[in-house]
Amino acid sequence: MEKSVAYSTKDWDDVADVPLLHVSYLIQILLPRRHFGHDRLQMEKQKILEGFSNVKDGLSGKLHIVPVGSKSEGYGIPDAVRLTDQPYIEYMSDIDAMLVREEFSASANEFEKDGTRNPVVIETSHTHPGYGRVRFSSPTDITSKVLYHDGQTDKYYLNSSMIMDEQIKMMETSTDDPVPMTQERGKQSKLFHPQDYVFAIPCNSWPECALPWTKRRRTNGWLAADIVDSIVSTGIHMVPVAHRLSCNPDIEWRLSFAKAEQILAEQAITSAQRQCYVYLKILRKQTMEENTKLSSYFLKNVFLYCCDELPVRVWDDDPAGCVLYMLDVLLECVQKRNIPNYFLPENNMVDYLDESELQSIESALQTIRSDPIEPILEFTDLRIFCYAQECLSYSTTFRSIVQIVLDEIASVEDVDIGRTVLGCFTDIQCNIASVMLGEKRTSFSYHLDFYQLFVQKYIQMSFVDFVNYMGIRLETPFITLMFYEKCLAEVQNFPELEYLRGNMACMCFALAQSHDDKSKERKMRLYQAEKLYNEVLQNNGIHFASTIDFANFLCDSERWEEAISLLEKFIEAERKRPSSMQNGYYPAESTTLNVQLQREVKYTGCFLASSLSFAYYFIIKATIATQLKNLPDILEKFEKHCRSVNSYGDYELLGYCGLDTENYVLAELAFSKAANLHQNNLLAQVNLNLCRANSQPAKKQHRIVNLIIVFKYCLSIGYLLNDNVFKATNLLFERG
Repeated sequence: MEKSVAYSTKDWDDVADVPLLHVSYLIQILLPRRHFGHDRLQMEKQKILEGFSNVKDGLSGKLHIVPVGSKSEGYGIPDAVRLTDQPYIEYMSDIDAMLVREEFSASANEFEKDGTRNPVVIETSHTHPGYGRVRFSSPTDITSKVLYHDGQTDKYYLNSSMIMDEQIKMMETSTDDPVPMTQERGKQSKLFHPQDYVFAIPCNSWPECALPWTKRRRTNGWLAADIVDSIVSTGIHMVPVAHRLSCNPDIEWRLSFAKAEQILAEQAITSAQRQCYVYLKILRKQTMEENTKLSSYFLKNVFLYCCDELPVRVWDDDPAGCVLYMLDVLLECVQKRNIPNYFLPENNMVDYLDESELQSIESALQTIRSDPIEPILEFTDLRIFCYAQECLSYSTTFRSIVQIVLDEIASVEDVDIGRTVLGCFTDIQCNIASVMLGEKRTSFSYHLDFYQLFVQKYIQMSFVDFVNYMGIRLETPFITLMFYEKCLAEVQNFPELEYLRGNMACMCFALAQSHDDKSKERKMRLYQAEKLYNEVLQNNGIHFASTIDFANFLCDSERWEEAISLLEKFIEAERKRPSSMQNGYYPAESTTLNVQLQREVKYTGCFLASSLSFAYYFIIKATIATQLKNLPDILEKFEKHCRSVNSYGDYELLGYCGLDTENYVLAELAFSKAANLHQNNLLAQVNLNLCRANSQPAKKQHRIVNLIIVFKYCLSIGYLLNDNVFKATNLLFERG
């Protein structure tokens, strides 16, 4: 196909004035790629054949059914529930089939290689490209009503008009169901789609006029040579449809490449390519429903040309760019008044349309090209796609679910991919989870798709970390708990999700805080939390981040000795096998924390520190409560650890421990470090001021130190030179 438009990878489309990443995300949410894979294609094809069982029973032995068209190729717009006062199933595509008459099996060649003359031959001379005649070399019954005799050439042709008449008579007992399909009836029925049939005769050889297609230069690696060979060996079909401007419509037939298209759909087309094409079809249906002149078959041919041209990975990486490129190619074809057939470029499929019709098509395509989103929103405002139990919602519209992305499209100027993926895109994932969980369904597949297509591609984050990140962004601990439960149900296929069991325990703990102290609901949630914490310990051992959460749980219950025992084991395990393990707390679980940590979550959004620092923090709390005497030793180890990690959160925890133990010098030093490491966080400065406001005991210590500084100066300066602040301050300001 000759054209001037070219595909290029870009972040922004100037014509539609949209960021392509956002449009690609909308495409994936609306048309999940998993619904357009090979497995579903085979399932749909089998379902179609089962649906034609009543037709098969009425056919003679010389006819057999060949499923063709959008449904059998996986290109159909998904069936939808139409949102009216009485919702019903709206079928977006007919089920098409060819009723192949084997008795008229033809050949594209007059003679076989051994010199045998073929009884039925396809002629394509003196016809519009893409059309031909079916000629009988030596008819046995020249009086048959389906034969047409050309007196000038003394040749006999199969009469396409008569065949069409036969078809109409046979299908007068149509299986179409005129009664609208309700949602309930749709669940109970196997197949009630409207069905469309066309008679066809097989041509078991590839026509010479289509040989250039077999030699077409393709550099993108999409169409393998063995697939081309398979298509050629299958041949074509002839269907009794003449060109609109034919001089001999009674004997003219159209060359049908339906079988070749079926092979392409099954063996070459990827789920990403199919996804983009269906999106394009929805745009056409919504914008050009009344303009039937632009057949979806025209779009299909442009789509196949684009598959020939664009690298396969582009359809995976840039679906929005591919959709807009197909629109550009289609628009240019219409402007040139020529949409060439994919297999026979000489066949201009729109040359029968008049200028006003072509202008109408061109105008509609320009409207779509300037805004490829609004028609989709209008379409889905009235419909919900039926993906069995995986449809987005039974009641919430697509527009409502993705509104956050629509708002960002309208306001964003420069796309920050990381911020967008973990920001508004993840917020939409949270919307999906909330809606589907509210309808007692799992949203897991949508989140797995999003992770694989966006998070994994653009963000360095593990799947379990992403699921956890999503969970804490949900509206309430209850929704988060349900979300984790649904995800944990997938642990057999995703073992790493076992980590979520500890998160579920935290959510149960958080839910318990929302009930009265003596209520049954609180006791039930606390019981669930402890049970889950113990399961985590049993499955993962003591050296696990959830151990810290369990220690917090025990401290909240004032089970101090149990907390100390647990934390001592954790600290010992960390000493033997040092790790970079961290714990983070978000608003959804902040109610499980003490006042100090709740303030940190409020100021930071997520308070993060090493798990070992949290272990020291909680064990110091428990040690103070039990009045044990080993605080100086624990504080020394804690201070040494903080120097090694040099992190805001760790120094904040150390500062709080300094306040709790009335070691204000240590607290001031720790909070000063934290303030320097996180200068935009006002809480560290607030803590520092609080520490100084409580420093009267420290001033007294200063006077004492001035009296004995001569005796301790040498030793303390040695500690300072070794960067051991704790020992230096403990020596100079030890409490009497």
